[in-house]
Amino acid sequence: MLRRAVAVASVMTVLATTVSAAGWFSLNRLSGNITTVDVTSQLGTRPTKASPSQPAEYEPMNILVMGTDTRTGQGSGYGIAADTASGTGHSDTTILFHISGDRQHALAVSIPRDSWVTRPSCTGSGTVTGRINTAFAEGGAGCAIKAVEKLTGVFIDHYIVVDFNGFKAVVDALGGVQVCLTTAVNDPKSHLDLSAGPHLLTGDQALAFARVRHGIGDGSDISRIGRQQDFLSSIIRAATDKGLLLDPTKLYSVLSAVTDSLTTDPQMGRFDFEQQLAVSLASIPPKNITFVTVPWTPRSDGATVSWNERQADKIWAAIKADVPYGPAAATRPSGEKPLTVAPDKIRVRVLNGTGTAGAARRAAALLTAEGFVVVGTGNAPSSPVLSSISYPAAYTESARTLAYATSVSTPTVGGTGSTLTLVVGSDWTGTLKPVVVPDPSSIGTTVKTADKAVCSS
Repeated sequence: MLRRAVAVASVMTVLATTVSAAGWFSLNRLSGNITTVDVTSQLGTRPTKASPSQPAEYEPMNILVMGTDTRTGQGSGYGIAADTASGTGHSDTTILFHISGDRQHALAVSIPRDSWVTRPSCTGSGTVTGRINTAFAEGGAGCAIKAVEKLTGVFIDHYIVVDFNGFKAVVDALGGVQVCLTTAVNDPKSHLDLSAGPHLLTGDQALAFARVRHGIGDGSDISRIGRQQDFLSSIIRAATDKGLLLDPTKLYSVLSAVTDSLTTDPQMGRFDFEQQLAVSLASIPPKNITFVTVPWTPRSDGATVSWNERQADKIWAAIKADVPYGPAAATRPSGEKPLTVAPDKIRVRVLNGTGTAGAARRAAALLTAEGFVVVGTGNAPSSPVLSSISYPAAYTESARTLAYATSVSTPTVGGTGSTLTLVVGSDWTGTLKPVVVPDPSSIGTTVKTADKAVCSS
């Protein structure tokens, strides 16, 4: 948890707020503290970098944030982990962080460390089945990235690895971080003793809160992830509300604590890149920073979880198409409502209204490639005409998906049964990939935004 907090703080509350002259001076001096490692040669065959569904000023960016549970170089007080004596450790926290191309939204997807997956081997050929956090132990950041790319189909642009160092300094530099508990907790293992209600935590207390698993919630990693997300939201609000930009001393303290704790890819560790990223991130408000956990179901062993792939795929699709997910998807960047019916649920008959032979067949092939169920082709009653969509009255939402995919702006009610009719006209331009954003209540996992202060359990 604490490595996740430092890393996301560095991405969202440090990089996104170092837009003053003092910030640039501090970051330029401190960027040399960051360790950089190029893992490209370890990644093998990679996903195709997806094309966003809408044009934007910047490229969308996917950052894999990992925390290692190694105790090497961490000082005393963090316990002993025999399997991390080498300093490699496991990635006990992993978060896929998507930054939208329009720099108006960010999505942080927590990946449970106990996810039971089949991933590529990083020491030989074939695959490995086991907990996802073993990938980091097997081959470091490169192996973990390779696993996540294979499992999600999402291209990872950059990575950040964070260890224990600097966590308390970050919290103290912010003047403490506010948390709230629904019930009291007294855990001798983490030395956390707090009553129910709100608390302003200093560095030592925050470290204990970050690590606690016993005497709170159900003791699982999944339960802790929820508290982690609440804590991260508090860090983001603290950095925003306390005017980090306007206090060069405080800013330098946060930057110093963070940079000493980071390992990144070479580009991510460059000052000029961090400067450009910081400028582009400055406009993202906390309400548009969304936290979600990969939808999961418990396995029979009681210790690991399996992904609900059907629901998880909707998250990966939103990332690849660069559309908002969760509460941020209440409106698209264009102001439209999100699409709610997937193409594979939509039956379409395609008619040729161009006057050119083969137009309906070619359009049908494009729609099929996007997942629509094409039930037939034919000729329109007259041609040439403009493209149009008609749909049975009960299929308004299906018509919206088809209209988005075909750029037909005004579908009309018409026909019976369950089949929509698309007339390919003289203005036909092809298809766009429609991405369905589900109702957050239907995805099997809690969706949170950074602007909301809630009590953790």
